[in-house]
Amino acid sequence: MNATLYLPHQPPQPVPADGLAMPDPATGLVGVPAAVPILLECAAELVDVLASGPGFVAYLIFDCEGEVNPAAMAAVGELAGVGFELDDEDAVLRGPVLVIR
Repeated sequence: MNATLYLPHQPPQPVPADGLAMPDPATGLVGVPAAVPILLECAAELVDVLASGPGFVAYLIFDCEGEVNPAAMAAVGELAGVGFELDDEDAVLRGPVLVIR
């Protein structure tokens, strides 16, 4: 398992996977381990599961108004099989995004 933090306008940063977890293989349920809000530098109640599937989970800060994060959109789009449009204000990812594989 590896974890990558995507910050706007910065290269992806590998981060320690200690304390992180993948979706439950039997149910597909995803929790928010205590390490996630620490890595995203936010309160635990602001963490949202952006996408998950077999072998990955992506977290972001709920309703973040930070800068657009194109690198995170590319990474999550590839994993989740979705497309993000930079000109669609409601669909862009903003702020930090944590992806665990």
